[in-house]
Amino acid sequence: MLRQSIGDTATYASEITKLNIALKGITKTSQEYADAQRAISLISNTLNVPVKEATAGFTKLSASVIGAGGNVNDAQIVFKGITTAIKATGGSATDVQSALLAMSQVFSKGKVSAEELQGQLGERLPGAVTAFAKATGRTLPQLSKDLEQGVVGLNDVMKFVIELEKTHAKTASDVAQSSEESGARMTVALDEVKLAIGQAFQPIGSEFQESITEMAKASVAAFKIFKEKLMN
Repeated sequence: MLRQSIGDTATYASEITKLNIALKGITKTSQEYADAQRAISLISNTLNVPVKEATAGFTKLSASVIGAGGNVNDAQIVFKGITTAIKATGGSATDVQSALLAMSQVFSKGKVSAEELQGQLGERLPGAVTAFAKATGRTLPQLSKDLEQGVVGLNDVMKFVIELEKTHAKTASDVAQSSEESGARMTVALDEVKLAIGQAFQPIGSEFQESITEMAKASVAAFKIFKEKLMN
C-alpha cells in the first residue's frame, strides 16, 4: 500500500515535471517561464483549479498565443479571464479545460469562428456570445455576420477576456471562498502535498526505472546473441 502510494505521487510529480519542461520550452526567457509558473499557482490557489489541469491548460494556451505573435502575459490575461468567468458561473475544472482548449484553437487559427465561440466556449461559459458582442462593441447580428465573414480577430478576443475578468472577478472570488468549495480547496491542497512528496521520491523512482530499462536492453541483446548461436 505504501509503495503504491509513493509510486502514485512520483508518477504525478513526473507528469507535472513534463508539463513544466514543455512550458519552459515554449517560453522565450527564464523570466517568462517564472511569470507563467506564478500565474498557474495563483489561479490554482485562488480559484481552486487543480495544479495539473491548470498547468496543462496554460501550457497549451501559451503555445498557441505565442505562436500567434503574442506573449506569456497575453496568455495569462486569457487564462485568468476565462477561468474567472467559468468559476463565477458555476463551472468545473473540466469546463475550464474545455474552454481553454477552445481558446487555444482560436489563437492557432488566428481568428474566431462560430464553432468555438457559440459551441465549445458557449457550452462551458453561459452568455459567452452576448458578452463577446458587448466587449467588442457589436450587436449580436453584427457579430454573427463578422464571424461568418471570418473578420473577428485576436484583438477582439483580448477585449473579451479582459472584460470577462472585470465582470466576474468578485463573484468568482466569493464562489472560491465559499463553504461549498471546501472540497475543491482540499483537492488543490492535497495535490500540492502529493507533488511535494512525489518530487522527493522522483529521483529514486527514476533511477529504478533506468535500471529496469538497462536490464531490459541487456536481456534483448543476450537473447539476440543466443538466437544467433542457435542458428549457426
